[in-house]
Amino acid sequence: MGTPTIKTTGNGTINAIRHVWIDSTPTRFAMILPDDGHSRLAVRISPHLTVDGRDCFQVGDKVKYTVLTGPTGEFPRVQDLAKSADTNTV
Repeated sequence: MGTPTIKTTGNGTINAIRHVWIDSTPTRFAMILPDDGHSRLAVRISPHLTVDGRDCFQVGDKVKYTVLTGPTGEFPRVQDLAKSADTNTV
């Protein structure tokens, strides 16, 4: 019997967005500083654009996320990244 997956939700602020190449594919990661003081999270984000052509996620945005913790030895995964109601864009 496997260990159950544990879901934990959190809030934080995007404090950097990094462009990274993975196997010749450009990918973007948002570096999130959690409000609870835990270590920064790196979350892969897609290039979603707003109606006026701007990136959906920007440095300074307040976000909510879900962390999935699986069996021992697996790295935790972050999913469901979404802007919080009070967003600060710079």
